[in-house]
Formats: sequence, C-alpha cells, structure tokens
Amino acid sequence: MMRKVSEIMTKDYTTVDALWGIRRVQDIAEKAVIDGFPVTDNGEIIGVLTRNDLIKSHPNRIVLDAMSGNCKYIEADEPVWKAKELFEAEDTDILLVTQGYKVTGVVTKNAVDVEIGKHMDLLTGLYKSDYIIYKAHRHLEQGKEISIIFFDVNNFGYIDKEFGHTVGDNILKEIAKILNNNAPEGTFLCRYGGDEFALLTDQCAENSEALAQDMLNKVKQHEFYGDISIGVSAGIAGGKRRNPRNGNMYKTIASLINIASLASTKAKKEKDNLVLGYSGTIDEIAI
Repeated sequence: MMRKVSEIMTKDYTTVDALWGIRRVQDIAEKAVIDGFPVTDNGEIIGVLTRNDLIKSHPNRIVLDAMSGNCKYIEADEPVWKAKELFEAEDTDILLVTQGYKVTGVVTKNAVDVEIGKHMDLLTGLYKSDYIIYKAHRHLEQGKEISIIFFDVNNFGYIDKEFGHTVGDNILKEIAKILNNNAPEGTFLCRYGGDEFALLTDQCAENSEALAQDMLNKVKQHEFYGDISIGVSAGIAGGKRRNPRNGNMYKTIASLINIASLASTKAKKEKDNLVLGYSGTIDEIAI
C-alpha cells in the first residue's frame, strides 16, 4: 500500500533567512545532506532554496536573490503518488508539507523517488498494482469513466516448468514491453502480479474492447524467445455510468479489477481470448 506524504516527510527541517549569504547556507548544507531549505522573512516562509540554487549561485549573493521561486505545497495526507506528480509538473526539488494552513514538514524529490522505487516491479520495469488503483481513484474523483483491461498469460505455469524460470522471466519482460509500447497516452499499465498485467483506461468497457484486441494481436504477432508460442487472454470490466458515483471508490475499483480478472480467466476458453465482463452486476458497481 502506498504511504502518505506525512510518513516520509522531514519534520525537523532547517530554514534559512532571506538575507543570509549563500556561503553561510553552503556551510550548513555541507554538514548535512539537505536537498533544500525553506526561506523565511520575518519568520514567514516566502520561498525555497534548492541544492541546485546553491551550486549555481555565487557565495557572496544573498538567499533572496538566489532562491529559485515560489513555494510548492502538498497536504500531509496525500499519497506519495501525488507528490511524484507535483515533482514531475513543477521545477523544484522540495515541497512544503501542510496540515491545514500550517507547514508541518518538507518532502524532497529524492525521498519520493526512493519510496516510489519500492512500488516498481524490478523484472518488467512497470509499476505495481497500487499505481493504477491510485490513478483510478483520481479518475473517479474527477468524474471520469474508468475501465480495467486485465491481461493473463495463457499456460504460463507450463512454460515456466518446461523451459525454465529464466526463459519465463524473459517472456514476461517481452510481454510487458509490448503492452507498454502499445498502451495509448492517458492509459496506465501495471504488472498486477505473477503473469498478470492490468491497464486502466478512461473509456467505458465497450470502447476499450478495440484497444484490448489490438494489444492481444500485438502479442500474438511477436516472435518470442526460442520461437515459443505465447498467448494472452484479456478481460474487461467497466460500465456505463448512469448517476454520479457515491460511496467507497476504492471498493468500486477493487470490484472492477476482480471482475476483469475473472473475465480474463473465462477468456482463455474463447476463440479470440477476449471477454467483456461489464454486463449485469458491473453496471451496478460502476454507476
């Protein structure tokens, strides 16, 4: 489960005065591994001085002239994924963490990168399942539609036993690369576990069908290591939303993933290896 910003932030942070000289701050930075400093003027935080600012600035300048810009804030209860998004969108190495209107700590880009790294699948280079759970929750908060395409490698247990785990790992890496290269912008792919992958889209299930079929075809057309025949099945879960979503969004997301997973198992028996699992129950879940 992804941690909150409050769990990785630094509470005992060091501030620097806007009128201090850069040389003084450089001396502080040398004694402690600090990626940035909140800058204060008469006790009020007015900006941030990053380590990069220190490197670029002449020692005789003052902090006020050298700091890179305005403060960027994030709420303490936000997931670390949100901090990652802010660092990607903003040119900063440090965020001020707030609880209500009070600054309670700082979180650095390095700390976020370390935490995010724990949620990266080392074999395939894809994020793990909590990545699309977070993205799906964000979509629902924004009133968007969501569907899950769940991919499951056919007979992977047999492949693993027949050709060995090293070959099996190479095949999983190839499949991950194919799926990732063919996932359109605005969709989010993860390795869900074992030989399973999940893709989040902001389309209803019917509109996701063509995408799923195209990705299955790409896998089918690929020449795998040792000319081993590889098939992948897919299940889709989504719905036509009739009313605004209320209630526990995480429960909705978990239900969609579960139904898509069950649909992918059923798809193994179908000629085109694709099953839509959005009828009946799913409409009630996804409304």
